[in-house]
Amino acid sequence: MKLWVLPFSLGIVAILSGNLAFFISFNEGFINACFPYIEGCASISRSGRHGLAAILFKLSVLPVMTLLSIYWVITYRTIKKLIYKNSLRNSYMLVTGIIGSLFGILYTAFLGSEGDFYQLLRRVGIYFFFLGTYAAQILEVIQLSPIYTSKGSSFFKGMRFLIVLIGFIILVSTPFYGFLENDDWLENVLEWNLTFLIFFYFILSGLLWRETALRMNLEFNHSESVKSD
Repeated sequence: MKLWVLPFSLGIVAILSGNLAFFISFNEGFINACFPYIEGCASISRSGRHGLAAILFKLSVLPVMTLLSIYWVITYRTIKKLIYKNSLRNSYMLVTGIIGSLFGILYTAFLGSEGDFYQLLRRVGIYFFFLGTYAAQILEVIQLSPIYTSKGSSFFKGMRFLIVLIGFIILVSTPFYGFLENDDWLENVLEWNLTFLIFFYFILSGLLWRETALRMNLEFNHSESVKSD
């Protein structure tokens, strides 16, 4: 299997699973019809908590979180081998990425469990998933910038733009939490949009891996043809 398929697939599956869970929950009468990315009528957690949606959501998200851990290990080893042999920043990327994945597993595992304790676990899980994954993405982009900025890769530019956009959304939306009487809809809207952006990052990363491998193959083939001449 080509390595680029790993981040590309986990991004696609994660985005589709959340939206499919919402559609199934609506179809089974657990949530109302709306466009959750704008109206925030239901969270991702609520969409994947009951009925068939809960089963499909767990069966798709748990493997995604496992693949996410593998992604950070591969990225860490690649950066260590090709760019920075001994870098604390690279180690921090690996640790925060793995932490984010583990908390994502914690969140998914207790989804659908009733009680205040399980609700606390889910909330802690989703917050630390976002925090760890976003921190790792920032560190990855910083470390790859010296290489891909000069090459002008559109996929890397997209990854860098997503990092800035996510930070901007968080910065702008945070003050509203203290002034709104009912901020549940805002929290739901943020959850849907930030989840989409974070996992779309991995789709772009997969395409970047594919582009890089293609370039390496072309350069190798060109050098071999020059030698033969």
